[in-house]
Amino acid sequence: MDRTVAARIAATGDGMQVQPFQAANLSRADFLLAGTLAREEAGVRINLALVDLKDGRIAAQTSALARKDEVDMTPLAYYRDSPVLLRDEAVEGLVRTSSGARGTRADAGYLARISTATVVNDATLLYNAGRYREALVLYRRAAAAPGGDQIRVLNGIYLTTFKLGQTAEAEEAFGRVVAFGIANRQLGVKFLFNPGSTEFWSDPKVTNAYRLWLRQIARQGTGARVCMEVVGHSSRTGTEEINDSLSLRRAQYIRQRLVAESPGLADRTKASGLGSRQNLVGTGTDDVVDALDRRVEFGIVECGTLPGGGKS
Repeated sequence: MDRTVAARIAATGDGMQVQPFQAANLSRADFLLAGTLAREEAGVRINLALVDLKDGRIAAQTSALARKDEVDMTPLAYYRDSPVLLRDEAVEGLVRTSSGARGTRADAGYLARISTATVVNDATLLYNAGRYREALVLYRRAAAAPGGDQIRVLNGIYLTTFKLGQTAEAEEAFGRVVAFGIANRQLGVKFLFNPGSTEFWSDPKVTNAYRLWLRQIARQGTGARVCMEVVGHSSRTGTEEINDSLSLRRAQYIRQRLVAESPGLADRTKASGLGSRQNLVGTGTDDVVDALDRRVEFGIVECGTLPGGGKS
């Protein structure tokens, strides 16, 4: 999308130069092009807003629908490897800005985080290129900057330390990811299952961190004394009845593993399944592309909503 939009702008011949969203370019930019993609039943919604950096107002905004067959949903390395799905305030600010009306002000929180966002973007480009040590330096720099307390930064620190074999640091970093999710009362973790199964994906390169994830989810959940609903999901292949049953069994399996790590969670957790009704990708390819659809989420709920009322 970046390349296509830049090419379209360059083709207009009005002299506007489009620079990558990088820290080195921010100080000399007059405008910022904020864009988001959102899946809809008919395709993928593209929202673009041109923000005037002098006064923070949206100078132009447009929206278009791309057909599903026009969009390559194969994730880049950072998103392929990221264990946690969470729309935090940084992401929500971008969403609000990209869909804002012309003449209105861009989201204040988004504007306040732009400088840090360029560092996060530079770090993510390095991660996608396999330059993990350099990426870790930038993720840590972003974490120390104003607005750095966000899921993309915490995810990045976890991913790079894990890739570098710094196991103890990686587990500590993932614990912070889980704590952040609990504090925001939502925690989506991408446990990848074999298609049609409750068994984890067969490739150990994908699943060798799952024990670490489960240990930290159990530890952080117990320490925060919260109650959780473990919600399973499935891809769209199969009948609704089969998908509902499969997603429930996946949630039950994860709950069982959590209780094994921390028996006190038996009274604080329940399992449920939503089948394919909340697919994020929806391709039904049953591979890494739609891995997000075969996920398990942890909703933070009131303890009184659990069977037996939970424990306070």
